Order: sequence, then C-alpha cells, then structure tokens
Amino acid sequence: MVVSIKDQMNQLFRLAGLEIYKHQKEIKQEWENMIKGLNQRKALIDVSPEEQLVLLHLNQLFWNMIPKFNTGDLNTILQQLRSDWENLNSKLQPHKLMLLFTLLEQITQKIIKTNDKADIHLHQSIQHFFSLVLQNLLVENKSKYLTFEDFFSKMGDTKDGPLLWFAKLLITDKGASINHFKANTSLEIDETYEKIVSSLQGPSIDLLSEAIMRLISDTLPEDELEVATVVSPTECYLYCLTKSDGEKFKPVINLLLHMFKENEKLSEVLEIKNDWKDSLILFDEWIMLARNFKEAIESVVGGFTKYLPFERAALFYYTKTETGEDIGMGVMGHKIATKEIRNIRENLVNLPQITKTMLNIQPLYLPKAKVVLPSRFVQQFRLESLVIIPIYSAFNQQILGAVFLDQGEGEMFSISNAMLSVITKFGQHAGEILAKYTPEKDYIWPISNKTLLSNREIEILKLIADGKTIDEAADLLFLSKYTVRDYISIIKKKLNAQNRTQAIAEAIRQGFI
Repeated sequence: MVVSIKDQMNQLFRLAGLEIYKHQKEIKQEWENMIKGLNQRKALIDVSPEEQLVLLHLNQLFWNMIPKFNTGDLNTILQQLRSDWENLNSKLQPHKLMLLFTLLEQITQKIIKTNDKADIHLHQSIQHFFSLVLQNLLVENKSKYLTFEDFFSKMGDTKDGPLLWFAKLLITDKGASINHFKANTSLEIDETYEKIVSSLQGPSIDLLSEAIMRLISDTLPEDELEVATVVSPTECYLYCLTKSDGEKFKPVINLLLHMFKENEKLSEVLEIKNDWKDSLILFDEWIMLARNFKEAIESVVGGFTKYLPFERAALFYYTKTETGEDIGMGVMGHKIATKEIRNIRENLVNLPQITKTMLNIQPLYLPKAKVVLPSRFVQQFRLESLVIIPIYSAFNQQILGAVFLDQGEGEMFSISNAMLSVITKFGQHAGEILAKYTPEKDYIWPISNKTLLSNREIEILKLIADGKTIDEAADLLFLSKYTVRDYISIIKKKLNAQNRTQAIAEAIRQGFI
C-alpha cells in the first residue's frame, strides 16, 4: 500500500459529491432559479442573455458529472468537465464564473446545513469540492506531462513507425484485463476488432499477450514478432514489434520509457506539492476551532487522520522527570484505545532512534516497527509500518512530543520521502496550536502515580479545561471564587503540577477529564 495525500483529498472530494448528489433536486432547482434571476442582480453581476445560456449548459455539465464520482476516476471526470466547458467556447469572464460558483456553494451549504461544528468536516469537503471544480474550469490549455499512453498513441499513428500495437493493462488481485488497445494504422484493423481485443481479460499478462496475437494472427506473421512489457509505478503496457525492428528500436524505446519514468517521479512530487496545500489549509481550519487545551489535543489527533491518509493516530508528549529523565507519555489515541495509550510512559533512553528524530525535528518512517519499538508495544497494538512525526512549535522553540501514524492493525505501507517531508509541516502546525495552550517556559509534565481527585475537584477542573475563568466556574457551581481558588491549589498539589495548564494535561493523561 502506497500512502498518498491525493487519495485522502479525493476522499474529501467524493464525500462532498455524494452529499450533493443526495440533495441534487433542491440544489439544482435553487441553482436554476439563481441563473434565471441574475437580471435582477445586475448590481452584483451583469450577465448577458448569451452568458445565461452558457451557464445553463454549464449547469447541465455539472449535474452530469455528479453521479460519476462514486465509480469513476476523479482526474478523468474533471478533465472531461474542463474539455466540455472549453467546447462551449464560453467568453464568460473568470471573475463572473468565480462569483457564480461562490453563490452555488452558498446554496449548497445552506441546503445541506453544514453550519454546526459537528459538521465542519463535511463543510470543508464542500469547500474543497467547489474550489477544485472551479480551478479546473478556469485553467485553459492546461499543460500536462506526457504519459506512456501518449507516447504509444503517437507511435501507433505513425504508419512507418516500428510499433505495431500496444495494450494498456489493468492489474488486480484476480489477474489482468485490457483497459485500452490500439493498433498501428498500417494494419487496417477495424474498430470492432479493437473493441473485442479491448475486452480481453485473464489470469496473467502472458496469457493476454498470447490471446491478442491469436486474434490478430491473420494480419501479422506471429513467428516474426516479439511482445515486450513495460511497467511503471501505476501502469502496465504491452507493445509489439517485428523481431528485426526490435533489435534496432527496443533499446531506444527502453531509454525513452526510462525518461518517462523519471518524468512520472517529478510529476508525483509536483502533485504532492499542490495537494498538501489544500490538505494543510483544511487541517489548520480544523485545529483552530479548538477553544482550550483538551479540544486542541482532540483536534490534532483527529485531524491527522481526517486530512492525511492514515487510519490510526496516537499523540505522545515529551517531558522531563525531576531526576532529569526524558520521558515519552501517551496522551490520546484515534481508533486506538486512549486508555491504553495513556498507560504508556517510556524512558527515551530505550528509544535512541526516536530520540534522534525528536531532537532533529525529522519525520521517521519505519517499514517494520518491530525494528525500533519494544516488542510489547508492537504486539499490543499489532503494529507493522509506522510514521512518527515530531510535534514542534517553531515560535516557542519547543519540542512538545510526537504523533504516531499507521494504516491500522497489521497493515504495511510505503511512503515517499517527498510526502514524508510534507507531513512534517503538519507536525509544526499542530505544535503551534498546542503550544498556544501551554506556558511560555519549557513544558514539563512531572511524572507521578495516579492520584485520586474528588468529584468536586474533577468538576472544577473540567470547567477550567473548557476555558472558564475562576469567577465563571464559581458562578456555575454556586461557590465563592476564593473557594474555587483553594480547590485549584489542592488539584495542582495532588497532580504535582506547576500551573493550571499542567494540571489539565495531567488530568487528561490520567483519564479524569
């Protein structure tokens, strides 16, 4: 399994598409009413009758696109939308299109009712959806990197070229099938035959190759031909040459295809650079909703799985004991039992590679977690591959801790260095929001045995954790502010905390709040 931010962002896109599809009748009606009523809104936007007609066509293109999101490839769907939009020869000015899509998004948000905090994830998904659709509509003649398929198609269109046919394959656990087939125009194979070949599937690539040769054996002398295979990180191709041409052209084709592979790697890096920006913006919006330290922790841990392609997350804080030991303490888990995470207190002397990661503020990818982590943790949480991201506040120059991320129990995955570097930025942004609720001096959580707090003490601590002042807590509990202050002093002493923030953090760790 390859971890991809693009896949995660596509999930957000599909979530919005599915929700829009559910409410398409109401949204579509409001959208059409808005277009028809633009004449009355000339102060806002002046649209000519011709432009109104273009917008109605766009409306049709948009709604034809929506049902395809559940099954189709998003890039293909968006490219088709962009192509259809360009074919309208619309002269609609970009600022008008932007304004109209902003209005459409407002209509959608109103109908789906995503104003509550509980629905902020869906609200963000819809924002991302309209932003990406608009971005594709505004891009004209978008340049793209040439693919293997472009290369083979060009060669197949050249009658005197060495390539006789090529087939793009789809590989699954069940075998292989032909996704696209094209023969050189000199072979004069009609479209019906090409469609028959394009429908072939079988348990292996070799069998597919033999089946293609049998189907077109009347056109080509099989004993004079050779079939070669090309595999890229995402695609697989078969291509056919005569044996005599193969000796001359195969080395050249292999060199060109090697260059395409390098091109794909560059394209992947550029895609990551584009995708992470949207993902980080949504992550920032999410964690900035936190009103106190407890909510900040919850937002950070949940946000790492909402906006990055991981299933499980666990937050660990770094602290020093009174004797100077560096300790990693479990704080919270997502799709992992928080109680089990909070029971973890590990001396970082036993984890030198993780300590180095923390001090250098560098992410760490472990293909096999058991190589670095104690076996008891690997077995307890069924860890396989793992990513460790330092939580760091550049503003305060503080290393607060780390987030451990994986794809679930026993799941292996791989991750590129480019993406690993990108995720580091998420750790820094998480560090800034967590540092906002910590003291300005070095953040130290003293280690102590579990302490018993009274119900009243827990009640007061919960109010303080929720952002209430001493006076507000006193009013809510019908106590004097001096009594509340005394309670807080007792709580800090019991939890061995130097201030309220440390008391809240220790209470969260021990499971009191």
